[in-house]
Amino acid sequence: MAEAMFRDLACQHWDCSDHDLRKHNVDVLSAGVAAADSAPASREAIKVLKSKGIDLSHHLSQQVTDDMLMVSDLVLAMTPGHLNMLHNARPDLASRMRLLREDGFGVSDPIGGGMDDYERCAGEIADCLRPIFDELVRKDAEVQ
Repeated sequence: MAEAMFRDLACQHWDCSDHDLRKHNVDVLSAGVAAADSAPASREAIKVLKSKGIDLSHHLSQQVTDDMLMVSDLVLAMTPGHLNMLHNARPDLASRMRLLREDGFGVSDPIGGGMDDYERCAGEIADCLRPIFDELVRKDAEVQ
């Protein structure tokens, strides 16, 4: 959900399509430290994001790779455990990695839960993504 929600923020900011994000030097990937490759998003996640005008129906999960980490400017982890695994895998890239939540807690995992759990998770992600996105836009403006 976080990838699609971040893409949506970026598309709204630059008033462009998802396809045109690369013209703004933006590429967003979702990958998990324990994800099954090519698993579709849950019906609940698709439904929750659809209600927000975001299409998640074509999403397929993937395992994070070393190449992904190497080319990423920012890696957002959903839980402290995930962040720790990423730090252990690539301590040299730790400065690019941080938790999605700034308070040090993980984002609640809705897997196995009902629609309320997915709604709560999407809200939590949205609350965390907005300040991160704004910070990235601010930093990019300072560089230019």
